[in-house]
Amino acid sequence: MFATTRFATVLSATLLCLSATHAMAADRPARLDVAGCEKPEFPVRWQDDGETGTVTVAYLIDTDGKVVQSKVVESSGAVRVDRASVRAGARCKFEPGAKDGQAALAWAKVKYSWVVE
Repeated sequence: MFATTRFATVLSATLLCLSATHAMAADRPARLDVAGCEKPEFPVRWQDDGETGTVTVAYLIDTDGKVVQSKVVESSGAVRVDRASVRAGARCKFEPGAKDGQAALAWAKVKYSWVVE
């Protein structure tokens, strides 16, 4: 059972371009469409296990704004919280990045803070 009243997930709207080892540099990083993102649910039992924290996830966004790859950049220390963060962002809508005025493959970083309300 999921509870949304006891937990809150805070999504940082500040997105930064990630320095990637891939040969994909963008003039403008991909950006999260905050309106196109649902608040993830957090199981009540995780509170009892003390699994809260902040996670930073990098998403590689294609020219259509779809997530093609993701990776945890800074872990919360709780595997379930990290995985939930990756899944949450994968369901969001993004604006693609740009290179030389054209839509381009680009990284976006999103920070999730899972806290008890």
